[in-house]
Order: sequence, then structure tokens, then C-alpha cells
Amino acid sequence: MKIAVLGLGAMGSRMARRLLATGEHDLTVWNRTAEATRPLTEAGAAAAATPAAAAEQCDLVLSMLRDDDAGREVWLAPETGALAAMAPGTVAADCSTVTPAFSAELAARCAERGVDFLDAPVLGSRPQAEAGTLIFLVGGRPAVSHRVEPVLRQIGGAVHQMGPTGTGTRMKLLLNSLFAVQVAAVAELLGALHGTDLDTARAVEVLAATPVASPAAATAATAMLGHTFPAAFPIDLVAKDLRYAAADAASRHLTIALTHTAADIYQQAIDRGHGQDNITGVVQLFRAAAARLTGGGALRR
Repeated sequence: MKIAVLGLGAMGSRMARRLLATGEHDLTVWNRTAEATRPLTEAGAAAAATPAAAAEQCDLVLSMLRDDDAGREVWLAPETGALAAMAPGTVAADCSTVTPAFSAELAARCAERGVDFLDAPVLGSRPQAEAGTLIFLVGGRPAVSHRVEPVLRQIGGAVHQMGPTGTGTRMKLLLNSLFAVQVAAVAELLGALHGTDLDTARAVEVLAATPVASPAAATAATAMLGHTFPAAFPIDLVAKDLRYAAADAASRHLTIALTHTAADIYQQAIDRGHGQDNITGVVQLFRAAAARLTGGGALRR
């Protein structure tokens, strides 16, 4: 297939490299910062100056972008947007974590041009993108999903058809919210061990060995024993996803209280300078609070 990948951040660049490594596709890439295209062009991809130029004459256009605003600009800008260059019958697949409202907007614009649309966000981070084990959550017509599934499976280890347009996006927000709430709860509870006789490292060891903790929560708790938090899922993106989930619920007159609370916690972490840390870095918020209560004493490890 002739494929375009739009957005070469931590995830998009790795997805593009997986496709390029198959040797099966004619790959064109675009990124807002052109320098990011260089490693891929050196490996055999073509680089385009605009999303429209990248998408021209492609069978499939994949995007991996930060948020709704980036998606709207990259796909829908009148002169440079990808959609304007796509022919009827081609496939637009947005792999970004966006709002269901934006997915619906983009699907409607694609339909006007006869372009088939899939919302196809992924579960997983940089290691899974490198290993080709991402999990795709796909919303859209099953016939369209089946058409591009062989390509998605070159990037991911599983492809789940969720339902009509928007269901992939909603499922992604549900899963990210569940993960974020668990991580925030673990961070809070580990912070609450300060001043007790329970050793934090021993508590985490036993926590991970019990059925109470999910695998994700156990892994997060172990990471919280450290003091550096290199980003796989940065806190600023966690907060964005929680805001999107809360706004989607509010659009249907629903309130998701735990998600709102978690969003506030991650926003506090951003306000204290931890936005670029990994999600597990939220523990720093609770360490600092405990230290303030005891005049700056070190937390018991």
C-alpha cells in the first residue's frame, strides 16, 4: 500500500519505522518539525512538506497527533490539510487520543469527500510501539477496518473492532481514565505510609503479589519507589485525556467524579513542574505533601 504517517512524535515515529521495516509499503511521512523526518527518510521513507502533500495518492493515511487542535489543523486546514488531498475510497485512520466529538467531526468531513474513516487509537507506549505490540481500538465500518487490518497488525499485536465511529475513541478514554485513577490512588496511598512503621518498598512488594492490585497498578507502584520518572506517558497528556473523558461524559449530562478528581490531581502535578514526567511521577505530589507536614523530612523507604 501507499501509506502516509502524519505526526512523528514518540509514538508516530516508531509506528512509521515498523511499517518501513516490512519493506512492503511506499511510505511518506510528515511532521510539524521537519527535522524529525530525517531518520525515516534515511531509512527509505519519503518526506512531505505538508499533510496534504503526504496524503496525496495514498491508500491509507494514519495520524498520531497530540490532541483535537492538532488533529483539526493537520486533517482539515483548507490548503495544507490531509483530507483535501485524499481521493474517494481511500482510508483515513486517526490513531490519536482525541474527543469523540472530534472523531465525529472528522468522520463527517471524510464522508463528504467519500473517504472512509476509522478512529483507531492505540493502547501501549514507546516499548510496545517499538515491539509492534500496540493494541488498536477501532471505531468505524467493519469492512473498512478489515481492509486495513493487515497493516495495523504490522504495528500492533491486536485489533479490536469496537463499533461505529467514535467507539474506538471512547474506549481509549475509558481505559486511560481507569489507568490514571489507579495510578493516582496508588501514589496517594504510598504517600500516606509516611510516618508509619510500614516500609514502603516492602508494602509494594506484597501489594504486587496480591490479587488486589492490577498488573498495571503493581508495575506503577514499583516504579514509584524510584526518584526519576522518564516519560512513557507524560503527566500533561494524562491530564488532557482525563479532561477529554470528563467533557465527553458532561456532553451527555453525566458526571464521572473519580475521573474529575484524578484530573485535578494530575493538574496539580503539572502546576508543580511535573508535567513532563511519566504518569508514575504523580507520586512526587504526595511525597512533597508528606514532607511538608514533617518539616521536610525524607519519606520512609
